[in-house]
Amino acid sequence: MAELSADAPVGLRESKKARTRQAISDVATQLFAAHGFERVTIAQIAAAADVSVKTVFNYFPTKEDLFFDRAGELVEGLIGAIQSRPPGTTVVQALHALAGENLVPFAGTGWRALRDAERYDAFRAFMATEHASPALHARRLVIAEAWIPRLTAVLAAELALREEARRAAAFASMIVAVLGLRHRALSAAVLERASARTVERRVRAAVDEGSARLAGAFADVDRPA
Repeated sequence: MAELSADAPVGLRESKKARTRQAISDVATQLFAAHGFERVTIAQIAAAADVSVKTVFNYFPTKEDLFFDRAGELVEGLIGAIQSRPPGTTVVQALHALAGENLVPFAGTGWRALRDAERYDAFRAFMATEHASPALHARRLVIAEAWIPRLTAVLAAELALREEARRAAAFASMIVAVLGLRHRALSAAVLERASARTVERRVRAAVDEGSARLAGAFADVDRPA
């Protein structure tokens, strides 16, 4: 892979890196779906993406990171929803909207993608790959656990809980638990090939239930913005 020169504009270099990263991730996802996560090697991914093994590792420290390549974006989205919630909106309300109104909790993505048969099949293949892999199951737990300290710090700052760290940590842990409930509802519905409308209905129901419990449990600290 040709490298950009050292004096290339920063924006151009970053754009090139982003495209390369996405291309590697896309190739890896296709191979994982076709052959199973455990059966695909980094060398095979590198060859299919026409890059070196070293280049793959430059972008993705582990094979699991190739699968969960947007985990960082997702937690940043959660933090953004908390910090930019409109006046009068609680943390639970902001996260309820984000998790209920989108297929994947990225603001503004909605549910429309699932109504396209081709995109539904691709999303189902992604879910099936994770469902079949013990390594990916374990990695999801590690990622979720890593979110808790970050969310704890944000909640402590937003809700003036710096002197009550245990409350902020409990709140963060329960938010992550509700997101896990949401994922399980989504995964189960998609894997059984439920209709797009049914998938959305089940996920929204899980989010509604989890959010209602969260709101009740943390009503004393979750003050509106």
